[in-house]
Parts: sequence; structure tokens; C-alpha cells
Amino acid sequence: MTTTSSVSTSGSTSHVTGAVSGLDTDALISAAVAQQTARADTIDAKVTANKTKISSYQTLQTLLQAVSTSMSSLASSTFSAISTTTNAFDEKQAYLTASDGSDATGVLAVAADTDATAASYEITVTQLAKAQKVASATQASAKTALGLDGVMSLSAASGTAVDITVTSGMTLNDLSTAINAQTATSGVTATVISTGGGARLVLSTSDTNQAISVSTTSGGDVALGIGLTDSTGAFASQLQAAQPSIVTIDQQTITSDGNELDDVIPGLSISLLQGTTTGQTITLDVEANYDDIKTAITGFVTAYNALRDFVVTNQTVGSDGTVSADAVLFADSILRDSGRQLSAVLSGSPSSAGDDVADLADLGLTFDANNKLQLSSESTLDNLLLTNLSSVASFFETSFTADNAGLKLMKNATTQSFDFSLDVTATDGAITDVTVGGKTGLFTVSGSLISGAKGTIYEGLSFALSPATTGPIAIKVDQGFANKITSLLNGYANTTNGTIQAQIASLETIDTDLSSKSDDIRTDAEDYRARLVTKYANMESELSAAQLLQAQIKAILGASNSNDDS
Repeated sequence: MTTTSSVSTSGSTSHVTGAVSGLDTDALISAAVAQQTARADTIDAKVTANKTKISSYQTLQTLLQAVSTSMSSLASSTFSAISTTTNAFDEKQAYLTASDGSDATGVLAVAADTDATAASYEITVTQLAKAQKVASATQASAKTALGLDGVMSLSAASGTAVDITVTSGMTLNDLSTAINAQTATSGVTATVISTGGGARLVLSTSDTNQAISVSTTSGGDVALGIGLTDSTGAFASQLQAAQPSIVTIDQQTITSDGNELDDVIPGLSISLLQGTTTGQTITLDVEANYDDIKTAITGFVTAYNALRDFVVTNQTVGSDGTVSADAVLFADSILRDSGRQLSAVLSGSPSSAGDDVADLADLGLTFDANNKLQLSSESTLDNLLLTNLSSVASFFETSFTADNAGLKLMKNATTQSFDFSLDVTATDGAITDVTVGGKTGLFTVSGSLISGAKGTIYEGLSFALSPATTGPIAIKVDQGFANKITSLLNGYANTTNGTIQAQIASLETIDTDLSSKSDDIRTDAEDYRARLVTKYANMESELSAAQLLQAQIKAILGASNSNDDS
């Protein structure tokens, strides 16, 4: 009996089957290939570790962004005359109170923007503005032909007259459709109201306190024919007269065509919903938006504590001296440096702060035993917001002053405060040189824009000077707490050019190179496997042939011995 060998394929891997030698060729080949791929396994482990680290960096990036975002609404943006950016300290909130204790929001709706001045107003609403409404006589139905021919001119006082052509076959519905097709021009809308006794055409103005005008342009008098007007040309049935709104604000009477008062008090949009009752007065108080300011502060506490949990996880050493597998960024310089700098800002006092609110503790914010922030005295914060908002704003906002009104702060992306003199040289209305203390190269100039040079302490500052004038300009920039936080963390967490993003990009580049090397090693190893399979298959084939030859020889010898015995 002989045994043969062959090569079988499973998936993309070949194996030697029917081994004549009795050797475990698959095990031998796998062991040899494993030696070849051992380096690739090490590389793959490194790639996996880098991916885990990238994920942790992205988490850190997100947490830092959340802290920065929580402070962005309390930070000063720019001081440019053309800037429209505001923050929570600029926002205003309108509060309504009725003198009789009823719900004042049923009488007025008020929206306040940043131009509104904190003040109080007494308001009564004598009447609301209304649109004029007139109706035709009752017709047989909305679908019955009117039997009229003529051209009717129609308009509201605020619109432009349009011609409505009517033919004998048109119904009340057709007439309504023709009128509404030109509402945008005429300012008049039409509606057909049907009852069991017939149908009437009702005309109304798009805008309140506007009179409707109707006349005959040519042909028959259509308006008279449907009973919209009488023989004198006056409306036969006026359902509602046009009237203006009448409002008294601080004893000043205002009459308006509409119920939306957008230009009576700067920064306030007042919507009239209904008239006040006899003896009723609505008090309108315009104040700072305390809710948004407090929400930003408490949001900062929440965001910081989430970051703190992440930091603790990545810095903790177990009681046995080992580091948890969750501490992916243990001893990481970016985590350490960002945490150290953030802690310095939180424990310090910004140069913009005054004596009343000099640090977080003055706002009622303290650190607990786990170094987490807590609002330990909410009443302290509430009282400051209500009675000393300017001190709270000074703590958070950056203060900028310059003794040249033409100089505007355009960019403030630094945590440092400054007090220096900017010496400007201008020729023929153009800035030609800028120095500080006689030193050049600290600022660059592009047109009217003066920017702190990269690598200097002024990097992150930009000013615009118009008109360009020669001479020194005294500049003082006192960074507020919120600006220090946003500038610091943006340097780390910016997804375009932040420190963390640069590290992520570096790790991704490294992983790409490592993965390519690993793939090459595994490709070479598979080639090596194929060669070994061929080698062992050939060996087994040769052994199989030898086994066959041996059997043949034995058979021949056996036959010879049988012949000799006979």
C-alpha cells in the first residue's frame, strides 16, 4: 500500500495533504511563516496603540472645546467698529408685568436686541390696528355666473391700483381668484363666504389701517352689480373700518398703521396683541439677560468637571503602582501642559478684574476635595448678576483702550495682557513702519492692518489703524477670564491647527507608514508560505515515488524467492 500527497487550497492559503513522511507539514510551515510575520505583528500592535491614543486625543480635544465654548458667550470678541459680534453681557431681556396681576403676555409681546437700553416703561394699549373689510350683496351661489361685463379698478391705500376684468360667465369664485392673483400689487385680498342662503364676496386689505378704493375703468359697474357699492359709489356693507393702533408709552401717545412697533424704542420690537382693560397698565422692564450669563457660568462648571474626570482617569496610578489600561495618555505632555496652564488661569485673577469680582471664589465658585468646580454659593452669583453686573462683566471680558480713536482691536487670540506704546510711521496716508520701544520686527503691516509677528509676545494681536497717522499710540489690553480660557484652549483644541490636531495628524501619518510596512511583510510571508508548500509537496511526492519503488522491489524479490523455493 502506498500513500500519495497533494496540495489543497482553503481560501487563499495552500496546504500539503496526505503527507507520506508522517511530518506535520502544516505546523512546520505555519511556524516558519510566523517567524517571518512576527515583526508585522509588532507593527500592527503599534498601529492599534496609536489608534487608541488618537481616540483619546480626540476625546481630550472635544472636552477642551466644550470648556472653551462655555466661555465664548462671555468673552469679548473684537472692538472693531464694523464688528457685529456680541456676547451675553450685551444681550437684553424684556419682562412684562400687568398692574392688575393678569397675564401681560396676552397684551404685548416684546423682543429686545443688544441696542436696547436697560430701562422701564409704562404702556397702555387703547386700540389695535385693523384692516378694512367690505362685503358684497348676497349672490345666488359662489358658482353662479354673475352675468356682468366690465373692468374694475381696485387697490388699498398702501398698494397700486390694478384692473380686474370681469366677463359675464365669471362666478363669484372666479372674481375672487382674479382679485387674489394681483394682491401683491393691489394690497387687497378677496374671500368668498357661502351660507345656506347664498354667497358674499368679502374684500380686505393686506395691511391694517388702509382704505380700499374701487371704481369702474370701463364697461359695466361690476362693484355696483354685485352690491359691493351703492349708487353713490360708497361701500354698501362695511364689516370693519380701517383703524390705526393707539398706544401710550410713558404718557406719550403713539399712533401707528400696524400692530408691530419696531421703531418706537431703539432695540425693542413690540407686538400689540390686544387692548388693555380700563385702569390696566403694562410695565415693560428691559434688563440684561441674566439667565444666559448664569447658564454660561454653570455650563463652564459642568464642562470643566467633565474634563477633570478625563484628566484623573489618565493620571491615576493604582495602589500597586501600576497604571490602568484606561490611562492611555498617562504622562502625556499635551495633557499635562494643557491642564497645568488651565489650572493657572482658574486659580488666578485676570488683569481685567476689579476688586468686587477678582477671582472665581468671588462669584461663588470653589474647588471641592476632588479639585472639581462647584457653585458653592448660588446666592452670591445671583446677587452679583442683579446688583453688580458690571463687575461680573469686567471679570470675564477683555478691556481694550487706545489713545487714538482710529486704532481698533481686530483680533485677540492671546492669553497675555499688554500695556505698551505702538510707534507708527505713516507716509502719504500709508503705514510704512511700526516699532515698539524702538524695536522693529515685532509687528507686520499689511495696508491698514497691524499684526503681531509670529514668535513674538504680540502674536495673536491685530489692530486696524484708519486714518494712518504718524506718532505713538498708547495701548492697554487687559485680558478677561473668558478670553484667557478661549485663547488658551483654542491653541490646543482647534481642529485645524491646534496642538492636539497636529499630534493626531502625526500619529495618522506614522500609522499609514507602519501599516504599509506590515502589509509588505505579510505579503512577503505569504510568498514564503507558497514556496514552503511547494517544497514540502515536492518532498512528499519524491517520498511517495520512493515508497512505490520500494513496494515494486519487494514484490519482485518476493516473486523470485517463490520461484527458488519451487
